[in-house]
Amino acid sequence: MNAATTYSTPGLNTPIGSEHHTVSITADRTALTDPARLAAVRRYEILDAPTDGQFDTIAAAAAAVCGTPIATVSIVDADRVWFAAAKGLDGVAQVGTEPGLCASAFCADGPYVVNDAVTDPRTLDHPLVRGELGLRFYAAAPIVTADGHHLGTVTAIDAMPRELTEAQRTVLGYLADQVAQHLELRLATIKAVRAERQLRDDAEQRAAAAAELAAQMRAAAAVQATTPHPAHCQLGGTAGCTAPAELKIADSWGDSAWGCANHVEEAIINVRSVFIASEELGGLAAYLNR
Repeated sequence: MNAATTYSTPGLNTPIGSEHHTVSITADRTALTDPARLAAVRRYEILDAPTDGQFDTIAAAAAAVCGTPIATVSIVDADRVWFAAAKGLDGVAQVGTEPGLCASAFCADGPYVVNDAVTDPRTLDHPLVRGELGLRFYAAAPIVTADGHHLGTVTAIDAMPRELTEAQRTVLGYLADQVAQHLELRLATIKAVRAERQLRDDAEQRAAAAAELAAQMRAAAAVQATTPHPAHCQLGGTAGCTAPAELKIADSWGDSAWGCANHVEEAIINVRSVFIASEELGGLAAYLNR
């Protein structure tokens, strides 16, 4: 088996055994492709993410508590079951979504147990049971988000029949809850990193805009230096400003005034439609009387 292995067998979506089994398959398929559930799966950005070992301990604990050689932490997509961690399945990255095992267990309300897969009507035709793995025992607890979406399972697997005690069922459920909590922490980290990146990008954009404005103001000040203008800034409002007038600004209504560098920069940043003016414009009365 290699990392690209995906177990699947055509024709396993047809009813086998009973009307109840047919209804179960239909329910499983509906749950698999539910848009709200798939959106929940994708918001954690876990599918196909490089495995970083955070779920390996949970898979190992599931194997230890259930006494099985194989255990997984799986995320169920619409058309595959992807392993976020797998103990005892070296080289297998995902399996198919044939009903009876992961594709059925993930939407259960609690632990889903198959004591002997070759006699259980839910699983006897599953490729993992009939194929080289020879699965006989399967126990899984669903991974459920705080808002009720079923994402996958924590699973214990063996090639021989087993029974699961009530205590083992309970611990398996706790391990699935741990995965759900890890995923919430992952989501919070993703959001925090993106928010920090956005703040950094915004700061860089503001710095670039400020540098561009400063260059424009320096160029305009050089041009306007020989133009007749008042001695002091006219943009100080009622408090006035005694700084030297350096630049003339205007708005789209044709009002204009002379100001010091600080007040000109403030007006351009904070007042819409204000720009460095030409000598022909005059006024900016609204800003003068603010």
